[in-house]
Amino acid sequence: MTAAVRDDPLRRYPDYDFSRPAQLGREHRRRLEAAFEAFARQWASQLTGKVRMRTHLTLEGVELMSYQEYADTLPTMTAMVTGATAGREEPGAVQFDLGVALAWVVQMLGGRSTVPIEPRTLTPIESALIRQLMDRTFELLTTSLGMLLPSPLTYAGLHDNPQYLQVISPGEAVIVARFAMRMGESRSTATVMLPAAVVVDQLAESERDAASAHRAGATVDQVLGTPLEVSLRIAPRVIAAGEVLNLAPGDLLRFAHPETKPFDLIVGDTPIARAVPGAQGSRLACTITTILEETTR
Repeated sequence: MTAAVRDDPLRRYPDYDFSRPAQLGREHRRRLEAAFEAFARQWASQLTGKVRMRTHLTLEGVELMSYQEYADTLPTMTAMVTGATAGREEPGAVQFDLGVALAWVVQMLGGRSTVPIEPRTLTPIESALIRQLMDRTFELLTTSLGMLLPSPLTYAGLHDNPQYLQVISPGEAVIVARFAMRMGESRSTATVMLPAAVVVDQLAESERDAASAHRAGATVDQVLGTPLEVSLRIAPRVIAAGEVLNLAPGDLLRFAHPETKPFDLIVGDTPIARAVPGAQGSRLACTITTILEETTR
């Protein structure tokens, strides 16, 4: 009895939720990685120009996980800027170290950040400066993701404690892109979180559009570009097998094809037109005289 329970497949394998895949498909992952790599380059350029300190961002990976799993990986205090898309309740988020955010503020106000700054709650003025910075960041993210977002992502709020920020239900699937950030001598990690339902729906929609375009265009091109062998055929003659076996070089076979009757132009075994033989320079040719209507319907 114990062995039967141990070997019960229902106990050994957890239920699979087909509405929420356990991992990203290879093609989906490649498209997301390409989009986030483009965002990393643009965001690094924006920060370098605005903060006036050389900034490097490198994509470390793209993962599919639950929102609770994502929140558990974040520090107790961190800068988490949420962004909303029109017509969707689930927001996305850009997260980065709160000490790095304070260093940005120092740099933007003309100071010089030479030592790490301990994380703390932002003042209203500091929050306003970060918001100005993030408005442009969300524009870059929207541009980089392109068709992977249903509508532009815009600033929605700035928070410093993700544990108390339930922007999405804990079990909801999210896509998380992680970046290694280097600003001067400082090293930190930044993330972008997007609801999986939003992005996967857009990925599926773009695949359907691409498949439709492929079927409509490529199939026709393939048919029109297919090579076909055409030949001219005179009216056939039926002879006995004995006559065929007795054929020898120099024998003359007569065909009941009038000299003035056009030959059949055939593809495979199907007549498509009638033509009369001729020549074009030193090459044999034929002139189409009639298109057979039953083959063009």
